[in-house]
Amino acid sequence: MLKLPVNHSVISSNALMVTINDLYEVGDVTECRFLSNGLNDTYMLKTRTSKYVLRIYKEHWRKKNDVDFEVELLNHLNDKEIPVSAPVPRKDGGYVIELDAPEGERYAVLFTYAEGGYSDTKASSELYGEQVAKMHLAMNDFIGGPDRFKIDLEHLLKEPLHNIRQSKLLAHRPEDIDYLESLSQVLSSRIAEISSELEWGMCHGDLHGGNVHFHENTLTHFDFDCGGFGWRAYDVSVFLWVRVRGKEKEQYDNEHWVGFLDAYQKVKVLSEYDLKAIPVFVAIREIWLMGLHTSFGHVWGAWQDDHYFNTNLKFLRNWCEHHAIRATA
Repeated sequence: MLKLPVNHSVISSNALMVTINDLYEVGDVTECRFLSNGLNDTYMLKTRTSKYVLRIYKEHWRKKNDVDFEVELLNHLNDKEIPVSAPVPRKDGGYVIELDAPEGERYAVLFTYAEGGYSDTKASSELYGEQVAKMHLAMNDFIGGPDRFKIDLEHLLKEPLHNIRQSKLLAHRPEDIDYLESLSQVLSSRIAEISSELEWGMCHGDLHGGNVHFHENTLTHFDFDCGGFGWRAYDVSVFLWVRVRGKEKEQYDNEHWVGFLDAYQKVKVLSEYDLKAIPVFVAIREIWLMGLHTSFGHVWGAWQDDHYFNTNLKFLRNWCEHHAIRATA
């Protein structure tokens, strides 16, 4: 019988129930359900009185110091009364579980459950903008460890472009590779020209509106896995990006984004340079996403086909044309 390498394993829910009962004082776990295979694996756990979320980080996605950084950040925000899904300490006071999975060492953290769910109303967008601004202010005195990745042009453009090239999924479309390379140079130059004027600080990294649950008149932030020190204009641009991507040019004016931005600026004002950078960061985010998707094909499957690139590149070209961001290719 052949024993072959494993790219990704799904840990048994039954085994996790036993592990959580042994390591935590949260009451007897009565249910553990595998929810999703995303950037990380997510499980829902229930006790007789509460619910929790267990995240198991994928191998080679995050190092131990990255997970420790995220835990430290969430504890910082929780101490400042920012509504977050907070890490739950084990009986021994630690937070990170080390698992010996078939593909290698993986890490897991248990989090409090974010009540409520996704909301797509203008009022929820306004509440989100207000609370993101408060979160940014609360992050201003967070220091964190020095080894965490930076949300800079290396992270947002250079690494994604390398991943797209390495995947060879656009090898038969050299003109599109040339376009992405040329556009990335233009985008990098746009940001480099004003980078000294842009606000730099701790960012969530993934504020697309799906990483927050709304419950009555409150919300709870979660999934800080993509967070790091970066440009605040990029952080808020992600909310605009998700509202316009895949849309036609006449749909770029979005009341949800207007409500989000107005509410944000009532708490924390963005400079003219930050506002100027937001459309550029929307294009950068799209390239980052393509790089992410192509680098995870070995786990998620090979759905990054011609239709995928046609759709994403159409949006990218339309958005850049609309905002006079012109690549030479």
